[in-house]
Amino acid sequence: MTPLPLTRAQGRVLSKIAEGSNTDETADELAIAPGTVSVQLISISRKLGVSGRAALVHAAYLTEQLSRPEREAFDGEFTDTEIQTWRLVASGASAQLVADVCRISRDTARDRIRILRRRVDAANDPHLVTLGWRYGVVDDSLVDMASGVLIAVPVRG
Repeated sequence: MTPLPLTRAQGRVLSKIAEGSNTDETADELAIAPGTVSVQLISISRKLGVSGRAALVHAAYLTEQLSRPEREAFDGEFTDTEIQTWRLVASGASAQLVADVCRISRDTARDRIRILRRRVDAANDPHLVTLGWRYGVVDDSLVDMASGVLIAVPVRG
């Protein structure tokens, strides 16, 4: 799928979400109503063909509609389980889908996500995706979204 381009206003909203802001914080920072943020996110979801804030952020990085974060080294190593969990979150997987894929309980999946967020100091799942891009754990090799959508990545010449 080749998503439709985002407007500048949609890009600003999604950029704040990618930085870890919630709806109210985004609205305050952009001097718009929280309802406008919600409407913009619904519109972005339609344009990108995915749902869930983490998946929206990942799809916007994939399609280069959000500037990808500068790469940084993380002080430490990530386990295979952390990487798998991180990539599932970026693809838009629910806690239940993470649980099903990893063959664990939903509560254990939620705990894994929460522990990973705490380890990298992510405010929420969309911010976790941004940090995944920053640390090279999530990249443009992850184009298959949990919703079944395959996102087209721009070809660099």
